[in-house]
Amino acid sequence: MRFYSSFHSILILSRFNFAISTVPKVYLNNTVEHGVNTECKTCPYVLCPNKLYYDSDVNVTLTCFTTGTEISGDSIWLGTSDGCYVTQYDLVLYNGSYSTTLAPCSPSPIKENITTQSATIKYDTECNITPSTSVDTVHYLKPNTDITVTCWTNDSTSTVINDPMWLKTTQNCYVAQIGLAHPANTSALDFCGPIPFLELINAANRSGSDSPDSPTDPEDTDKPAEIPHLLIRSANYLINVTVCEDYAYCRSCPHLNCTVERAYEFGTQIWLQCLVASTAPNETFWSETTDWCFVRSEDLWESPEGDYYKFPLCSDFEK
Repeated sequence: MRFYSSFHSILILSRFNFAISTVPKVYLNNTVEHGVNTECKTCPYVLCPNKLYYDSDVNVTLTCFTTGTEISGDSIWLGTSDGCYVTQYDLVLYNGSYSTTLAPCSPSPIKENITTQSATIKYDTECNITPSTSVDTVHYLKPNTDITVTCWTNDSTSTVINDPMWLKTTQNCYVAQIGLAHPANTSALDFCGPIPFLELINAANRSGSDSPDSPTDPEDTDKPAEIPHLLIRSANYLINVTVCEDYAYCRSCPHLNCTVERAYEFGTQIWLQCLVASTAPNETFWSETTDWCFVRSEDLWESPEGDYYKFPLCSDFEK
């Protein structure tokens, strides 16, 4: 009798479990917002590496919901059929509730799983929204600034002094490795994964910390009339130029009456960090070199203020 009772209980429990296992999972299709590319991450936090990304207007199959980094007041992230997570913020508005339509992602909560490493800035360095010199700058970092990097990528068309390595920071932006005091130990860091084209206007409030730095406003400074178009273009870190005069004198400050610290001979190639618009009569633009002194644009074949897209002002690093 006891055997029959146990067997009967097991049979009922097996049927119950079978009924649960045969309940179909509910999936949901949605579309990436028009004009937006979104990263699909290994965990639902902005600092997690990317597994892949979805282009604007692409259809995405959503499998579960969870919470992660809050973006513009929205902390809902969604698991996809590709096994990664996207923020609800980048999808077309769903006329319903993900938390009632979809099952919770497992495990819950999902932990932020990232690698970290300490680093120090050597030169005036821009931290850009993606690993490129031609995109929006999130932060301007001064020399000797301590940062924390989380992952690496060298899948970039933007090399700086022939170095293609870029590192993502905990400020949710990328710095060129050449701007660091020492190269990162990439063997101890995650690969960042594929990275789409992003713009700050579509990526507001994603750092979870401070707001992006703004380029200097021409209304707040006493600069020549030529400067506004430079400010609109923002930044392009470290450029290579060539001396066109017998000597280009590199001075301790951006004025002709400042001390000469070194002289570059004709044909010498030098690297520039940032731009200064002089307010002195008969002086236009100066640039700070990686030797920490200033040369005049007139002494160079190239025009740092005109020939290079997104070259930064030195004042952007002084905020």
